[in-house]
Amino acid sequence: MDDPVRAPLPRHVRGKRPAFHQDAAIDRLLAMVLALTSEVSVLRDRLDTVETLGQRAGWLERDAVDGHVPDFSERKAREQRRELMIGRVIHILKEEI
Repeated sequence: MDDPVRAPLPRHVRGKRPAFHQDAAIDRLLAMVLALTSEVSVLRDRLDTVETLGQRAGWLERDAVDGHVPDFSERKAREQRRELMIGRVIHILKEEI
């Protein structure tokens, strides 16, 4: 029996992107925010999975992630990763300018 949670989702979108506002820029911004919201939701689920599995296996305390203070090299790596992500997110706006 197929697992409905793991069933593949259709990947083809048909038709044009829906327009909700007269200004197309607002629609693009809304699309960006919704895409980011989806990504954040997935990341939160994945982090919760890692924390749960770590706690069950005994190698991670449930509050360890919240209590972690990154060192300088971690902060620099995060800053670089954040800058790259922001560049990808605003790429749509840069293309039009």
